[in-house]
Amino acid sequence: MGPGSFVPETRLNPFRTNKILRFLGSVRMAVPMLLLLAILLAAGTVVESHYSTVVAKRFVYGTWWFGLFLFSLAVNLFCSAFSRFPWKRHQTGFVVTHLGIILILAGSFVTQKFGTDGQIALAEGEAGHVFQEDHPVLLVESGDGSVGEVPASFTFRPPSPDRPLMLELPGGALLMVDDFLLHAGKRQVAREARKDEKGAPALRLVLESSFVREDQWLRMSQGQERLDLGPATAHFERREAWKKRVARGAEGIGRNALALLLSPDGSLAYQVRRKGEFGPIEPLTVGKDHPTGWMDMRFKVEGSLPSAVLEEAYEALPLPHQKDPESALHFTLVDHPDRREAWLGYQGRSSFDLKGGKVALYYGPRRGPLPFRLKLEKFTIGYDPGTQKAASYASDVTYSSGPGEAKKAISMNEPLHHLGYTLYQASYQELPDGKFVSVFSVGKDPGIWLKYGGAVVMVLGIAFMFWFRNPAWNKRDAGSNDEGAKDV
Repeated sequence: MGPGSFVPETRLNPFRTNKILRFLGSVRMAVPMLLLLAILLAAGTVVESHYSTVVAKRFVYGTWWFGLFLFSLAVNLFCSAFSRFPWKRHQTGFVVTHLGIILILAGSFVTQKFGTDGQIALAEGEAGHVFQEDHPVLLVESGDGSVGEVPASFTFRPPSPDRPLMLELPGGALLMVDDFLLHAGKRQVAREARKDEKGAPALRLVLESSFVREDQWLRMSQGQERLDLGPATAHFERREAWKKRVARGAEGIGRNALALLLSPDGSLAYQVRRKGEFGPIEPLTVGKDHPTGWMDMRFKVEGSLPSAVLEEAYEALPLPHQKDPESALHFTLVDHPDRREAWLGYQGRSSFDLKGGKVALYYGPRRGPLPFRLKLEKFTIGYDPGTQKAASYASDVTYSSGPGEAKKAISMNEPLHHLGYTLYQASYQELPDGKFVSVFSVGKDPGIWLKYGGAVVMVLGIAFMFWFRNPAWNKRDAGSNDEGAKDV
């Protein structure tokens, strides 16, 4: 190309000449993405209203594919804006609007990645500065005093027996998280007692009718041998001890009762009491239904153990409506030849003595410190006239990050802003002694100014778009083009 040759602008802009960049900034990509964004936001709104914010964050807003989608949208906006470079004056609105949307997306990313969202609860007269963040963690304290922290929200890859999360602990012990339940119901299960544990006979009782079902382990130990069913009770006792109780006047036995009796030879029998009258003692067959005589309720013993201990276990439940799910995880600790396994519910703790020392586990919200001290001086609550329904509530607090103190009344519409943190009045709890516990939401949003700035820039861009559509600007552009042509 010789001197003085004219180089078209399209040849100088890779966003116009490169096929991939041109497609990334094209309307053919933008329109389907905007439609898909509307569908995803609608789906997230439905999930959040039907279940909870935690569920919506886990299955929609906090997923990797939603983040990838928003990143792709930002790429489309960036490529679309630079495909017009060098920009003309009448394209100012178009470019500024795209910049504003990109800033909003960048602010959302900063908030999600570096923001803080949690709660702190204080009783009247109590002070504190540690709050619980909305980020589940698994804390592992080893025998040497070291504490390890592992993120435990398991949003992308929940652990399973086939794909456990494995952690090597100091001293050579191995921790495996091999199951996770997003919403779990707690129940008791029995297992054979080890040599270092004190076991007792136990059996699994199932009571079922057309309107209720109970599945419970009973164990011959203080407080574990009786099941209260409201209008009836179930007991697991040795046969001779039960017969003596009945002979002494049936003290502690309800008018409707079921007795599961263990004979000296290990066989099982049962006796039913209905409306104060005892039936005969009859043999019991494991796995077979037997009538109780109370309405249509029947019972059966699913299994028994001669020496057992009871421990907590969890089972998966459907996600609750309008309520945050209660998660649980299962772990196995191996320090050869020692092996321990158990379930941990949310905010649960457990400790074990292994060969290499004591190991303590905690599963629950991560704890973070506020850069200031907060004290609840007084909690006030207002009720609707003639009712006990709360109409309003507020907390009088003092806070300090240095030698001086400041006072503030935090209510539902009056948060506390201090050192980049915002504390809202979230809820409250009434204690048995008449005092109250006030619950504050704690938030820190480092991306808020990017989002505010992006919104302002976007509005300015829209205003510029309408301004440059003014016919006067079109005439000016046309006049400048004519003058340029004459100069050429």
